[in-house]
Amino acid sequence: MTIFFIKINMEYIKRFFLLGFILIVYISCQKESDQQIKWESFNLNYHGDFSDIVAFQNDTLMLLSSLDSTFQKTCIFESDDAGITWSRRCFDKLVIGGFSNFYCFNHLKIFAGNYRSYDGGNNWQMVGDFAGSLMHFFNNDIGIAFSGFSIYKTFDGGNSFIIVYDITSYVNCQFVQFLNNQVGYASGGASFDNFNSGVILKSTDGGDTWESLPGTFKSIIGMSFITTEVGFIIINLYEGDIISSYKEGAELLRTTDGGKTWKSINNQLYDLFNIIPWGCYFSDERHGYIYGSTLNGSKILSTSDGGQRWKEEYTSPTNESVLTKIIFTSSEGGYAVGKNGLFLKRIKY
Repeated sequence: MTIFFIKINMEYIKRFFLLGFILIVYISCQKESDQQIKWESFNLNYHGDFSDIVAFQNDTLMLLSSLDSTFQKTCIFESDDAGITWSRRCFDKLVIGGFSNFYCFNHLKIFAGNYRSYDGGNNWQMVGDFAGSLMHFFNNDIGIAFSGFSIYKTFDGGNSFIIVYDITSYVNCQFVQFLNNQVGYASGGASFDNFNSGVILKSTDGGDTWESLPGTFKSIIGMSFITTEVGFIIINLYEGDIISSYKEGAELLRTTDGGKTWKSINNQLYDLFNIIPWGCYFSDERHGYIYGSTLNGSKILSTSDGGQRWKEEYTSPTNESVLTKIIFTSSEGGYAVGKNGLFLKRIKY
């Protein structure tokens, strides 16, 4: 009789804990759904197009505008309070192709394509033929730069570069990400007429050598690695040529073995949201963002289940406010810039 009583109570205890767990999950989901997300627009009283944004850990932001509304000046904006107030420095325009993005050590030392400044953009000097190229620096002296899919490395702060990898093809590097001082990935591609090809490279020695990962890829238009082994890419599904019909769309892929194999997660992004992505960011294996262009502007999407389902967080109101660059500083915090002086901050409340 005693044994039977204990069994009954153990069964009730199991049910109690199960119901409690379900209740906790339900409340957590409700809290997440009840939270409001807004990409708030801040008026910077500027009508040029922003082409890049960089964030530092101490709430310092820097924005780059290759050309102002007069097409005569290049401008750099800086904020020390997460975008509430700004200072502006404008100077005679540099060569447009070499000044579309920049790499900042701090608010004074800046690399921008072919140019380098040590005084926050007041004075510039030529450093090489890296027009519009991506750069990544490990410290003040050692860094890498991309020209097409030729990869260069510097050991003297950009005074000189040596080539460490070269691909002769139509594809261009569009993304670079190092997870530590040794392991990094670079990817990109091209799609036009009847051509669609992508490349993803991996380095395990700080960019001294690179290897092309196995597999045949279409043009890679988004990349985000969470760890050295787990990451996501987006490929462009464009097929066809100028005169024939073609397939439009994008597909999200995931790797858990450092890029050796990839699994398709979602290929309905264009069908559901009419979006062609040009970037993505995942803070962990569940939470991520995709941003890209639509027929009428730009969109930002978010996921909380690893990319299987998405929801819209932002849609540009007009073609005059198209996004050009987005960065995320944490799992919840982000900033975006765009045409006609557009600056957005992601706010959760």
